[in-house]
Amino acid sequence: MLALRQEILVVEQQSPYSDLDFADQTASHLLAKIGADFVAYARCTWPSEETAFASFGRVVVSKQYRGTGLGKELVQRSLARLGEESCDIVIGAQLYLENFYSHFGFVRDGEPYDDVGVPHLRMRLRHEYARRI
Repeated sequence: MLALRQEILVVEQQSPYSDLDFADQTASHLLAKIGADFVAYARCTWPSEETAFASFGRVVVSKQYRGTGLGKELVQRSLARLGEESCDIVIGAQLYLENFYSHFGFVRDGEPYDDVGVPHLRMRLRHEYARRI
């Protein structure tokens, strides 16, 4: 799981950031495997003392499985898992994926920002809508 995240988020996207943020210990991890290989991943987190919202992130799909619908399924499963909470879902989406996430009901929640050299955008899905997904 960590190797797949590093391969895509750090190496492929040339974004040297600290992936080990200690959120993994309390997160829920969605993994897709084909044979012995992990091919897709997403991490879900719940509200805490620091945040009043749920979130998911670190969404990755191996190159050879992109365009197969696997990313869409990961987002749907993440929303289904997090939709049980009575709160909004807030994500930090890569800017070029704004339209992808808007198909799930996410809307802009602020201005674009730089995250270790990669343009991002905070997006929010209201609780009322998340429960219907």
